[in-house]
Amino acid sequence: MKLIHHDRYKITINDNEYDFGHFLKLVPDYSVPFGFHTRIYERGIQHYITDGHNLIKLPVIDAYCDAICNREGELARLIPTLRR
Repeated sequence: MKLIHHDRYKITINDNEYDFGHFLKLVPDYSVPFGFHTRIYERGIQHYITDGHNLIKLPVIDAYCDAICNREGELARLIPTLRR
């Protein structure tokens, strides 16, 4: 499972890139901690947030990030309805 939130416009889930605004329709309460703009989560390998200068390591197994990755199918089905 892989989640990369690399800016305020795009998010990558399991190697598929999505518009961050569409993603927020599915998970409206998602955010990286205040002041940080990037989250890298690869289950069991790495998990951290950064602001470009500071890096904070987080647990490499995270139930919240896993749950988001598991909802990728829902997001893929939601996107076509948002474009109508």
